[in-house]
Order: sequence, then structure tokens, then C-alpha cells
Amino acid sequence: MLRILTLSCCLFSAAGLFAQNTDLEDNSVTVVTNFEARLTDSERVNVNPVLPPADTSSRRQTYSIIPRPLAIDYPAPTIRPRAIQREEPEPINNAWLKLGGGVPNALYADASYDFTGRENMDLGFYGTHYSFNNNNQVENQRASDTKLGAEGSYLFDQGFAVGAGLSYDTRSRYYYGYNFSDLPADSSLTFDQDEVRQRFNTFALHTEIYNGTLTEGAFDYRAGIGLSVTSADPSVRETSFDINIAATKWINETNPLDVELRADFTSFKDTSTQNLNVVSLSPSYTVVVADRVKLKAGIRLTSQEDDFDVFPNFTASAVVIDGLLNAFAGVEGNVQKNTLKSLSDYNPWINTRLRVRNSEATRYYGGVEGSLRGIAFRAEAGYKYLDNLALYRYMRDGDGIPRFDVIYDDGSQIYVQATATLPIVEDLDLNATVVQRFYNMEDEEKPWHLPSFSLNAAGIYTLRTLPLQLRADFFVENGLPYQTLEGGTDHLNALLDLSLNAEYTINDHFGVWARVNNLLNNRRERFYTYPTIGTNFMVGASARF
Repeated sequence: MLRILTLSCCLFSAAGLFAQNTDLEDNSVTVVTNFEARLTDSERVNVNPVLPPADTSSRRQTYSIIPRPLAIDYPAPTIRPRAIQREEPEPINNAWLKLGGGVPNALYADASYDFTGRENMDLGFYGTHYSFNNNNQVENQRASDTKLGAEGSYLFDQGFAVGAGLSYDTRSRYYYGYNFSDLPADSSLTFDQDEVRQRFNTFALHTEIYNGTLTEGAFDYRAGIGLSVTSADPSVRETSFDINIAATKWINETNPLDVELRADFTSFKDTSTQNLNVVSLSPSYTVVVADRVKLKAGIRLTSQEDDFDVFPNFTASAVVIDGLLNAFAGVEGNVQKNTLKSLSDYNPWINTRLRVRNSEATRYYGGVEGSLRGIAFRAEAGYKYLDNLALYRYMRDGDGIPRFDVIYDDGSQIYVQATATLPIVEDLDLNATVVQRFYNMEDEEKPWHLPSFSLNAAGIYTLRTLPLQLRADFFVENGLPYQTLEGGTDHLNALLDLSLNAEYTINDHFGVWARVNNLLNNRRERFYTYPTIGTNFMVGASARF
């Protein structure tokens, strides 16, 4: 350090001398002595830096933020659901058409069109026609049925729905029974078709309102009205007006409380007017015990003219073997309306100048049902008490044309019936129903023209290798009893009918079909002097689009 100070002083002295000699003429400096400054050797000191110790003390910082709400006005965002890829629905065929013709001079048509894909609405139109004419073999053995109609419903956003329907039905039948009279004097009888034709025309409409969705109070309701008018020759008319109100309160998922009120007013008019009015009230309650026993208890209160009746309505069912066998029993009664339409549907050759009366029936029954090795079955036996049962007694009018008077009688019936569905082999479905009835009439000797034994069996086989479906129907019924003109008792021949049907699907829109009826050519008389037409067949095509 001392050396540095000494050198500094020397430099400052020289500077002073240089400053003081500014008056020199040539501004020159003469160096007398050379001075060489040198630093002595020094020792290097190595300094290693050291990091300060880490601060391991913990500190807690508290921040106080003063809230300041900001009023920002902006439009609500549009929220859109994320699109979900769905499978394409199968195309729906709105229209259906089936046409055919056959022997003897038969024509068949079945068509319908439904408006689908409309939100909350169903609407459809339909029409059917079937006719045959066997006049070449039997005079006036012919028939024709035609029906047109529309059905629709609409579900409102409030949860209730309305439905309505309109139909027109015309049926033509011909009294051809004079061709099979056992009286020699009737062998020469002949009539034009207008003289023996009977035509039943029925116009009907109905409307109803009901809950289309489940209500919050677990309450279901339905209310509807219906009107029908049926006319026939000679100048008879029947008008029916029906009011039906039903409600169900679900106490829980398995215990409903049901109430139904029905008022059915019928007026039949020919040369005089007959009124058949029935009002009924049917309350009932159903309870399930331990998921094995189901009990229903109720009554049916009915009023007709001056007659008031109380019918029981009790049923019980229980699980005997889980998934295999159930047992059931019950008793129920009701009033059955006998109208011109219902009586002529069963026997179209009745004398339309008739007396209409209501029937009453109380049924006691019991049986078992279940499924065993793929066979679904139901067997039932019971006893019926019958009041004013409708029977059909053979008679002749003034022209010798066979007709049937409707008469009524009290009695009873014991019956045994069974139904089964049998999967014998793969792709073959077989079902059969058999019923045996035993009548005991109070005044009449037999239940005229009512069957005692019936067997209906059907088998459907679908081929895997071909779009072909085969069906066979087999019907058996006993020979019905009838009362002769002399007042005696006789029986008709039994029914034994085998029919075959085949349908082949060409593609998704077209198909062809063929049907052979009464293959065994059974000329059975369903009603005395009115045999069937024997073997007949039809072929045709179908289309859907």
C-alpha cells in the first residue's frame, strides 16, 4: 500500500511541474532520470464462498381481499346436448293390403292404413270384405260380409288421452235352407235372391277419455260412451247407448281398488218397442299376500226393469310350485245383454221378429295353470247357473222358408275345459282348446243348437331355409240337438273340419298365400237345413308399404 502512495505522490509532482512550465517556448520536457515502479511479490489468498444458512423458519401470510361485486350483463349461453349416435330404426309399413279369390266364386280383401311417426297421435283406417256364391250348386247359397272403420287416439301434454272410433258393418245372408227340407212338398220350392236375402247393417261409434300416463296419485281412470244402430228386414231397428266409467286407485304396486259403473240402454223396435236397460256397479279390491297368494273381493250390483240383483265377484290364486304350477278358484256373476246383433252374429237365420231378453249367469270355477317342460297349460272345471239362456228352435214361415225362433229357458251347466300350447319340435307351435259341457234345462228337453263338445287345434310351422309359413286348423264339434217340427228331438251330424294355409314372403313388401278350407268335405249342418259349402279354396297376394 505504501508503495502505491509513494508512486501517486511522484505522479502528482510531475504533473505540477508540467503545469508550471507552460511558459516554455517549445513546450518540451527533458527527462533526467528514468523511474521504474515495480510491485513487490504478493501472496494469493484463495477465498471459497460459502452459502448462508437456509432459513427454515415458517411464516403464515394473511391476505385480506375486499370483495367487490361486478355487475356484468351478458346473454345466457345456449346449451345443446351432445349428439348420440343411434341405430337406424327399422322402416315401418303404413299400408297393408291382402287380396284373394277362390272357388266357389269367392272374393277376399283386407286393407288398412295407419298414420305413424306423428307425435302423441295414432290414427288408422281399415276395411275387410269376404263373399262367396255357390248358387250353381245350391240355389241362393251365398253370403257377403263388409266392414269399414277408423280408430284413433291422441295424448295431450297434460297427461290425458282421448280415443274414438267409427265403423259400418253390413252382412248379407240368404235363407237357402229350403233346398234341404225333409218334406216332399218342399222339393219344388224356388225363390229369387231378393226374396230370401237378409241384410244386417250396423253403424257404431264410440269415444273415451283416459289417463295416458301414470298420475302422481297412482290413480287410473277411463270414461267412455258408445252408440250403435242395427237394422234388418223386415223393418226392425235396434239402438244401443252405453256409458262406461271405471277408476282404479293403486294402494301400492300390487293392490288395486277398482270401481266400474256401466249403464247400457237398448231399444228394439219392430211392430212394437222393447226396452232393455241395465245399470251395474262393480267395486272390488285385490290384495297380494307374501307374493304367493292373490285375492280379489268384490260384488256386482245390477238393476234391470224392476229387478235388482247382487252378484258375487271373488277370485283367489296361489303359487303351488314356483314357476311351474298355480291354482285358482272363484265365483262371479253378471247380466248378459241379448240383442239383435249378438243373436244374429251367432245364428244369422233367426226370425228377426223376436223377443229380446237379458240372460243372467253365475259361475263357480276352479283349476290349475302353469308351465312344464315348455308346455303352457290351463285346466278348469266349473258350474254355471243360467237364467234366460237363449236357445234356437226350428220353424217354417208362411212361404216354407226355414227360420229359427229365439226362445229362453233356465237351467244349469257343468263344464270342463283345458288349453295347452305345445312346442313339439323346433319352429313348430301347436295349441289346442277342448271344452265339454253338460246341460240341464228346466223346461226344454235339450239346449237347442248349442254345442256340448268343442275341440279347436292349430299348428304353425315356420321354415328356416325358405320364407314360408304353414298353418293347419282342426275343428271338432258334436252334432247339435234340434227340435223337429213335430216337437221331437234329433241331432245334426258332427263337425270335422281340417283347413290348411300357406304364406310365402317374396321380399319385404310382397307375398303370396293359399288356403284350403274344409279339406275333409264335411257337409255338417251348423243349424238344421243349413249345411256348409264343403271343400273350398282361395289364393291371393299381400303387399305392405
